[in-house]
Amino acid sequence: MTTTNQDGSFEQLAGVPSAAQLTLLANQLFPDLTEGVDIYGTGAEAADVRENEQAAYAAAAEADGFAPPAGAPSFNWEDPFAYGGSAAGAEGVFETAGVTGDNGSTGGTAYAPKVLSAEQAKALEAQQNQTDAPEKAVVSGSQTGSEGSIRIGTKTLAQIRDDFPILAEEINGHPLVWLDNGATTQRPQQVIDRIAHYYRYENSNVHRGAHTLAARSTDAYENARRIVKDFIGASSAQEIVFVRGTTEGINLVANSYVLPQLKPGDEIIVSILEHHANIVPWQLIAQKTGAVIKVIPCDATGQLILSEYEKLFTRKTRFVSVTHVSNVLGTVTPVEELIAIAHRHGVRIMIDGAQSVAHIPVNVTALDADFFVFSGHKIYAPTGIGVVYGKKELLQAAEPYHGGGNMIADVTFERRYRQYC
Repeated sequence: MTTTNQDGSFEQLAGVPSAAQLTLLANQLFPDLTEGVDIYGTGAEAADVRENEQAAYAAAAEADGFAPPAGAPSFNWEDPFAYGGSAAGAEGVFETAGVTGDNGSTGGTAYAPKVLSAEQAKALEAQQNQTDAPEKAVVSGSQTGSEGSIRIGTKTLAQIRDDFPILAEEINGHPLVWLDNGATTQRPQQVIDRIAHYYRYENSNVHRGAHTLAARSTDAYENARRIVKDFIGASSAQEIVFVRGTTEGINLVANSYVLPQLKPGDEIIVSILEHHANIVPWQLIAQKTGAVIKVIPCDATGQLILSEYEKLFTRKTRFVSVTHVSNVLGTVTPVEELIAIAHRHGVRIMIDGAQSVAHIPVNVTALDADFFVFSGHKIYAPTGIGVVYGKKELLQAAEPYHGGGNMIADVTFERRYRQYC
């Protein structure tokens, strides 16, 4: 459907893609963007909270729209864009499904997101066009009409904008258009509401108390770890470490795992495409240890040259750290090959997923990544949170980076006992 102004086809005159073309492009780029993604994942109830307090808390959460489901459907990593249905039409797009919990029991119902085939999308659009015909007739030819005709998955552009309160702002008399997602994303209403819910009902230190609020906050915190585990395909929640962001995550791996292994002349490989956050930490530990940094070159199109990458490996190569998507050129690097080549030479590798994890389905287990890092604020999460994924045996082999509480089992002035959580 082409959007036109009263004076004719403005898009055609200006050379701007039509709404139909934008819809096709958006669905090609974001085929998995569907309505109703559940922010709670598997959910977890505080086992030691008194029954009446649980009931009061659940009632408050339900009133705010935050009653966590008993479980959530597992993501199909073999077919990440599978819509999970066989119906030829668009019916069942918003159906719910029974969810089986970790203990095998079936919980309540939870939204089962589906990505539509092209035929299903057309059928759904035809059905909704009939339902929304009077409304569309009113806004036809306007900016709102254009947004209403562009669909990404099951949502119109206008519906997606409505999820982000800040996009209602006007800058210099014009509606805000945010194109700086590579730096940080704006937060949807669901995230803002969830943070407010935490401060209203759950605020407490995690893992530090036996009282009700500590139980609630700890449950929410550990549930978030499980959600991240499922999101990136880790094999265990114990492989997920929360940090302040990608930069701290890289520094953590560099200083706690790589640094203790380095001797003068040892080698670290990075690529020419890296963000400063994946260069400076390695320069600092190279200065401390006498290690050498080698750089993977790229060709004239910005693609890494894998043949040159493999030539960089020697018996002194100790670690590789490379971006998944370049923040400079947007190059999507062949991480499967990069990981396989490193492992063929017996070298561990870390992937910087800050620019990729919001756009590309990631399964760290299938990739066989040793470490994977990313930031929350680039994927609509609050500022000041990030993730380090590390294989469990590598995390256990790492040395402490920061000292303090919740990292030890016991402390005396004579000796210390470390505890890995």
